[in-house]
Amino acid sequence: MTTARRDDSVDLSAQKSEGDLNLSPRRAEWQARALDDPTRRLLEEDARYFLHQSLSTPCLNALSGCDGIYLFDLAGRRYMDFHGNNVHQVGFAHP
Repeated sequence: MTTARRDDSVDLSAQKSEGDLNLSPRRAEWQARALDDPTRRLLEEDARYFLHQSLSTPCLNALSGCDGIYLFDLAGRRYMDFHGNNVHQVGFAHP
């Protein structure tokens, strides 16, 4: 089996903080400060195997579950899903 690899030689400097692509220094600083080691390892594994679209931002965090309007990350932090877009990612917690 062959593994798809991202082409890091493409110059995306003009789009590093715009649109769906955000590779800005602030994002990197936030991830270094906010993510614990298990989350960081999971996101690195995702980036290794998941084929990202041309303007697809790498995952910002990893979710472990949900309860009503709240989402939980791997570190146990709770987020209110104001947008309602994460329902398709974590389901609706049906037993």
